[in-house]
Amino acid sequence: MIKALRNRIATRPSDQLTAQGLRRLIWGLVCGMWAPMPALAAVVAATGDTLEVPLLLLVLALVVSTLSGATALLMRIDRELSAAPDKPLPRPWLMSTAHMLSAWLAGVAAFLISRANGWDAWTTLGFVLGASFAGAKFLEAMLERFPGGRINPGAQP
Repeated sequence: MIKALRNRIATRPSDQLTAQGLRRLIWGLVCGMWAPMPALAAVVAATGDTLEVPLLLLVLALVVSTLSGATALLMRIDRELSAAPDKPLPRPWLMSTAHMLSAWLAGVAAFLISRANGWDAWTTLGFVLGASFAGAKFLEAMLERFPGGRINPGAQP
């Protein structure tokens, strides 16, 4: 057992984390990111707080927008790794930046639209969630559609 532990420590981290292991880690992160949201909703519903504090609503909208964009990003990474498990991710910084910026931009636009229309807090958060995820997936589809902007030119859409 000690020898196996030494061998594991002596190997490079990239040798220890296979594509399948990384895919498991990604889906664990997705589940872990979304796990506190139902608890938050239950606490807010139980206390009767309607989240009408604009700063709190803004912070929650940013959190939901970030989680939604990160979920879309992790789904894309999972798809890339399952398509080519032996290859490294091409330009991960571009993939991450594109997903997160488009999710935040769509989330901010959704927040502003919902507040201008006077929607309640839960409708606002739901709209931000959907718009952020759709924004990240939309930009991903646009990158796949135009060959010059493809993140991974060899992958199938």
